[in-house]
Amino acid sequence: MALPEIEFELTADQYAQMGYPGIRQGEPLSVILDAGLLLPDLAAESWFSVQPDPLPSRFVRFGPALYAFAGPIVQAEILQAEGSQSAVLQVHCGVVQLRVACAPLPDGRLPYGTWETRYLAGVGRVQGLVEDAFKTAVGSPTQVTVWHLRRLVLSPGDPLFGQWHESATLLPLPLHSDRVVVVARVHRERL
Repeated sequence: MALPEIEFELTADQYAQMGYPGIRQGEPLSVILDAGLLLPDLAAESWFSVQPDPLPSRFVRFGPALYAFAGPIVQAEILQAEGSQSAVLQVHCGVVQLRVACAPLPDGRLPYGTWETRYLAGVGRVQGLVEDAFKTAVGSPTQVTVWHLRRLVLSPGDPLFGQWHESATLLPLPLHSDRVVVVARVHRERL
């Protein structure tokens, strides 16, 4: 049975934090998959919804590094700052563990049930964090093998501006304004 394929964005900042190591097809990586900040508003581009009833674990790609996901909340850290709540959650989405940051409702409080043992569904752009500068204990690494890389050229004046290019390597150079999506195969979890 083939290993599940996923994709995630490797940002220019993340690549800089890694020290521009160069990445090749077939190399293993250990990444924390992070969907970033989600809003409790279904009309937002990146959103979340919490419910007490079980949801099947899902991780469904619908665009470059864009996923609809669902599953149980397995870790939660609720934060209070200046009278407003926020949360960092880890959601078991079947083939991967996904970390999300949840913004509060307009009243400054999180939706009721934003904690462990509840279920979360949402939509977000997934980034792969190798060098995790986020100061939370929530999140666990996912072991992957790089399958290939897709780079969106966004350098002003480049004759290939706005075009996606697939390659087997990412050179050890700054990304500047280009976007990179890593397509990888998820390793099976060992028992």
